[in-house]
Amino acid sequence: MRPWRAFMRDGIIALAYALEAVLLTAPLIFRLADTLPQDLGDPLLNTWILAWETRALTERPGAFFDAPIFYPHRGTLAYSEPLLGILPFAFPFILGTGIPALGYNVAFLASFWVAALGMARLVRAWGGSRRAAFLAGWLFAGAPYRFAHLMHLQLLYMGWIPLAMAALLRYRRRPTGRRALDLLLSLLLMTLSTWHLAVFGGIILILLGFWSLREKSLSRPAAGQLGLVLLVWGLVTGGVAIPYLQVAPELARHRDLRLAQAFSAWPVDGLAAAPTLRILGPLTAPFRIPGHTTHEVQLYPGLAPLLMAAWAWRGRREKPVRAVWRTAWMGIGLGMLMALGPRWDIGPISVPGLYAGLAALFPAVTLIRAVARWFLLSLVGLHALAGIGLENSLSSTRRRVPLALGILSLGTLEAWAVPLPLAALPQPSALPPVYRWLAQQPGEFAIVELPVFLPLDAGETRRMYASLVHRKPLVIAYSGYIPPDIQDLRERVRAFPRPEAREALATLRAIGVRYVLVDESQPELHGFSTKGICEIARDPRFLPTIRMEPYWVFELVPPSRKSAEPPPRRPVRIPFGEVAVLRGYAIRWLSETEAEVWLEWEAGARPHGSYSITAQMLDERKEKVAQYDGPPYNGGYPFLCWQPGERILDRRVLSAQGLKQARWLGVGIYEWPSLQHLPTPPETERSGALILLSLLATP
Repeated sequence: MRPWRAFMRDGIIALAYALEAVLLTAPLIFRLADTLPQDLGDPLLNTWILAWETRALTERPGAFFDAPIFYPHRGTLAYSEPLLGILPFAFPFILGTGIPALGYNVAFLASFWVAALGMARLVRAWGGSRRAAFLAGWLFAGAPYRFAHLMHLQLLYMGWIPLAMAALLRYRRRPTGRRALDLLLSLLLMTLSTWHLAVFGGIILILLGFWSLREKSLSRPAAGQLGLVLLVWGLVTGGVAIPYLQVAPELARHRDLRLAQAFSAWPVDGLAAAPTLRILGPLTAPFRIPGHTTHEVQLYPGLAPLLMAAWAWRGRREKPVRAVWRTAWMGIGLGMLMALGPRWDIGPISVPGLYAGLAALFPAVTLIRAVARWFLLSLVGLHALAGIGLENSLSSTRRRVPLALGILSLGTLEAWAVPLPLAALPQPSALPPVYRWLAQQPGEFAIVELPVFLPLDAGETRRMYASLVHRKPLVIAYSGYIPPDIQDLRERVRAFPRPEAREALATLRAIGVRYVLVDESQPELHGFSTKGICEIARDPRFLPTIRMEPYWVFELVPPSRKSAEPPPRRPVRIPFGEVAVLRGYAIRWLSETEAEVWLEWEAGARPHGSYSITAQMLDERKEKVAQYDGPPYNGGYPFLCWQPGERILDRRVLSAQGLKQARWLGVGIYEWPSLQHLPTPPETERSGALILLSLLATP
């Protein structure tokens, strides 16, 4: 076959796989910029990781692992998967558009394409036909198991494993420099996507390499070249792994055999498919056991690959395919046994499982928290056998087209999850304005957002997503590992706004935390605006800073900061309806363009309501020069907290060019949102609805 014709055929196959990805994930292709598949838990976490890595590589590569979560901890990117083998698909879209969801969704779609191409390339590597390779890739991309893990982008890139297997087989057949480079690249993509693939793929490749070398040994130059590939791969992977190795001992202490047992599979889970699948979901519902069958143990592999794997027993197994056949069977057996966990319950008898034995020899095994994920070894092995079976069946029958169409249709029907569940995600520009306000605040500081979510849910990932806008480190966040001190802090501040929670928050100012954001729209803080906000506003360690619905923002006041001493105030007594009485005012000039305005208020008989105070400086023609609207205490002490007779000292800073020309201070209280001003005595000097106070008369 001429090279250009082979290129065209391969291009058509690649395009068909891209169409398969679009078909099986519809209608995602129409919502790439404002939704995420499945939910806003792990998908949003991975979106944030990809966006942070894009920013770090372009702005601060030296601090790549110092992601702005779990402040003040360093190297926090290592608390989750690296995703570096996935980043090439997302990087240009995130960098070019600034829309993280677009980058994630392109990478999500590409995972189906990679799975299909990887398995197809494996079939071709041992000599299979294009027909068999195409069908094997189609079945692997649409494996029902993949739809149980739609939220785990890192596991969806299981296609890197057969791609690396293919690269190893091709190098063994003809060891050239280009094929060595292909092997190196496939190894790096596999291991740097997720440590799950590094472990599972490493086991598969060791098995395949062993059986391949038994069939045909490498020449000395080829072995040396392979050694160089492994050396470069080891150096790159080892460099990335260093931050992960630093946190590994702490992870191992928390992920023991008891935790492993909780995430173990039962034999019946092999018949349970994800509810997302429109056909298989209802059919396999009787095998999903309440309280046990989570997405981690929905292991149904698919009828189509099982039927084709049965054909792998038929026919002669020539040398090129023998190593794959043996590797596949060993992968199937190892994956199934490990997925069953550390203890096997056989009726009344309980015996240690293979997992327990390996964990005793290699404690690092327990780092893979969800033991059932070892089934991925079985899935790769099963589809590798299915590729062999497809080659055998298509070459032994004249009805190749009907058989191929039947297998293609069965695989597609089993993978049918249309319409795919999508979770709406606002673009960064549409996030609440409080985050853009934070971005404008100068200096380096961290923030805490409340309430905390226990157990963790999508709420924390949304806040991490918002941090892409304001760029401030978060103390509380979500990841695969949460440091013990952050866990302790979460427990203490979950009682907010009670005193113990305020005490825990106040201590954070010493380590560089400046603001506390309180989202009163969350059910955990139901009634906060009428009770808790007043407690916090009266605590001298918390300075109410701004109110941007539904957020209250408090600044943590350092112990060393002293409140500004108010200047002597000119006494007045001007009532504003029954809401408040102005008892005094003063001006302190800070510069030619900036001045402090001090207003002393006494709460009236009925102070509660949605009111705002306006303070304006006017020139001699009574035209406005500067203005500042909002409740007292920098806009953070609402009227609903005022108690009859309470004295409130209100400081606000006004600035404008020509401020020194001001001759009058105009003050008013208006209702929000009607903007109707409260009545004042008719005998007072006024300009419209404002009462006027002479600046020349201030002390």
